[in-house]
Amino acid sequence: MNHDGEKEISIDILRHVEEVSNKVNKLMASRADGVLKRYPITFGLLLLLGVIGLHEGLKGLLKNFGLLDINPWFLILAGLIILTITGSLYNKLEK
Repeated sequence: MNHDGEKEISIDILRHVEEVSNKVNKLMASRADGVLKRYPITFGLLLLLGVIGLHEGLKGLLKNFGLLDINPWFLILAGLIILTITGSLYNKLEK
């Protein structure tokens, strides 16, 4: 109860966002299949541009912080550690 004596309602916001996003995905799935079949090259190129943009942006941030100026073996090790952590997190969340 809060200070006014009213009951507080606990809402799991992340679960609600996940449910809404699942509903939107199901609703748009039928429409997306048709669009992807009609314009595969366009969406492939847009996806490629998005990935390249993300990669270059992250590389720019790492350069600004000076993280790309260090030993490349350290970068490989850091990348492997990050991938291992996200993989194990994914496996735990999937259960």
